[in-house]
Amino acid sequence: MINKYLGALLCLNFVLFSSFPSLAGSPYAGLTVGLAYLNDSSLKGSKNGDLSYDDGEAYSYAHGLDLGCFRLEGEIGYQKNDFETFEPGGITADGDLSILSFLANGYYYCEIPNSSIVPIISAGIGAANVEYEDDIDEFNEDDIVLAYQVGAGLGVKISPSVTVNAMYRYFSTQDASFREGGDNIELDISSHNVLVGLKVNF
Repeated sequence: MINKYLGALLCLNFVLFSSFPSLAGSPYAGLTVGLAYLNDSSLKGSKNGDLSYDDGEAYSYAHGLDLGCFRLEGEIGYQKNDFETFEPGGITADGDLSILSFLANGYYYCEIPNSSIVPIISAGIGAANVEYEDDIDEFNEDDIVLAYQVGAGLGVKISPSVTVNAMYRYFSTQDASFREGGDNIELDISSHNVLVGLKVNF
């Protein structure tokens, strides 16, 4: 599965860097890390109720083309949140939800004259592999679904080629469905992610 996402990222980079030779763009790479606050999920199917999560971690790597006030990139992201409780009953849940995503992102930003601060807005769309692992019910399945995100933040240029970014992102997918034996579960997914990152232009 990871190889498929890496292949897609390489294909997008090929398009960015070879299909538009006349654009005066600068290639870059970026890394982000942060916290993932996954919203409660409504479960439907053989198990009905609401599932809450602990705060989790989020990571991403991106490679793209900087075109001045606009940039395009391919991004591989990963986040994981442990289960907290299941309602009704406030039952302690044991397991986790992990999401491996591949998104094509667009950013709009323009530098403020005589300032190192750079306001940023972004949006992205792609696919995500969602893995649901319930250790109590011994249920472990995954599903590939459509995913998107929107975000805003600030960058601080510490050199002409290096920018440190602080971003908020709202990440969501279409409902994921999981089947194993006679069991089936469907749940909704959305997350508020707070991230810091480093972007390096080449």
